[in-house]
Amino acid sequence: MAEAGTNDAQPGPTTPPRRRRDPEARKREVIEAAERVIAARGLEGLTHRSVAAEGDLPVASTTYHFATRDDLIQLAFERSVDQFLAYLEHLDAVQPTASTADLVERLTNAVITACAGENATHWTVQYELFLAAMRRPALRPTADRTITAGRASLERHLSPARAYAVSAALSGMILHGLAGTHTPDRTTVHAALAELCGGGTAPA
Repeated sequence: MAEAGTNDAQPGPTTPPRRRRDPEARKREVIEAAERVIAARGLEGLTHRSVAAEGDLPVASTTYHFATRDDLIQLAFERSVDQFLAYLEHLDAVQPTASTADLVERLTNAVITACAGENATHWTVQYELFLAAMRRPALRPTADRTITAGRASLERHLSPARAYAVSAALSGMILHGLAGTHTPDRTTVHAALAELCGGGTAPA
């Protein structure tokens, strides 16, 4: 018989400590889900509910980090521009340019690869967000970042006037490739860029 004052009851199962979520990681999950929604449905399909469904997230987590739909668009655009800047740095590192011909070849490769496979999905999202700045003035400073960065990268090799022309041409070529039924023709792209850059030869 147990003595008075003792407790023979076995301790119950302990509840594991609740893991604290990393708010920045959750925020990144929401933005990545938003990008996938934009790629699949465009900005018109972007809602807190569609983002939550795409990311398998509670709707409350999307509204907690992004109170409005415009907040989602803004952060998605900023992330897109950050990725573009990293892309430019990567190009300079892996494809150094020693001549105008090298530059034309590098830019031609950039246009062709931007319109194919997963790269096309990324560029589709970037153009959706870039074009949104026409109707959303709050996005225009972010648009300025990508315009300035792209032109500055070209001005390392070209005069400001040529850099401006080439930058605009690249945007148009990629947009045509994404929106049209055919990917850009490599020979045509190369020839046009060689003309704009002031040199280069047609590819073999």
